[in-house]
Amino acid sequence: MSRLLKFMIVGGLGTIVNEGVYITSARLIPIAAALLLGIEISIIFNFFLNDWWTFKGMGVGTSTPMRLIKFHVSSAMGGAVQYFATIVFLIEFLHFTTFSEIFIYLFVYNYLNSSSFTLLFTNFLGIVSSFAVRFITSIKYVWS
Repeated sequence: MSRLLKFMIVGGLGTIVNEGVYITSARLIPIAAALLLGIEISIIFNFFLNDWWTFKGMGVGTSTPMRLIKFHVSSAMGGAVQYFATIVFLIEFLHFTTFSEIFIYLFVYNYLNSSSFTLLFTNFLGIVSSFAVRFITSIKYVWS
């Protein structure tokens, strides 16, 4: 099985983790913070699965903690793409027009004020938007 296919499978599982953490935590904390938490937990999940399966035998000259740090640096780029793409999709999908509407929605409201579908769908679009960045930086930087 190709590394790209394995990476996609791990990414699919990571998407489930990301969405689950995002929606669950968005019930308790502001949407912007819940989105960051979902991204972080899925980064850690994806690292260990990729290290064990997708890139097994690669990067053996580098310790696991160092690969985890490199994966976080690499994933920060993909995470930033996902985070900002998700916010842009939320703004467009919900037709916000003023900064105050956007700020209040992202930093004050939580899940109870939003549709689950809207949050899940826009986050998924953000994840898809970041896929190429994550794959390229993983193969070229983390497990090189």
